[in-house]
Amino acid sequence: MIVGSGDAFSAGADLHSFVEPRPPLAQALERRELGSLFLLMDRFPKPLVAAVNGDALGAGFGLVAACQLAVASRTARFGLPGVRLGIMPLTIMPAVFRTLPRKLGLELMLTGRLMTASEAHAAGFVNDLVEAAGLVDAGLRLATGLR
Repeated sequence: MIVGSGDAFSAGADLHSFVEPRPPLAQALERRELGSLFLLMDRFPKPLVAAVNGDALGAGFGLVAACQLAVASRTARFGLPGVRLGIMPLTIMPAVFRTLPRKLGLELMLTGRLMTASEAHAAGFVNDLVEAAGLVDAGLRLATGLR
């Protein structure tokens, strides 16, 4: 089970690092590492469960998408705000498009709008919504099949 600490599940990468001038090779290697992580998650021999305690943005959104199952607190939000700065989430989108309807995925990718937890649940992106205090227990129940 993958659980975030603090107020956010994962806010993703530091967006300022994407807009600062850096060598293209350094940028490509960072994206390659994230893509490799998603491939490893896909090959993991057991289902991975994301327990989303807050915002899952950018690479964090992709991390949830790469997990086979997910539970979220009712206040969680999901999205790709980096597109508002011109950062296209190309490494993340394959995982997102496997778990969201195409047009919803495109809307989030092209607008930077954040998806609420209830919208994520209705779209099938997360399996269950719970109060924050019960998040880890709900994730463990889902992971062990005791739902």
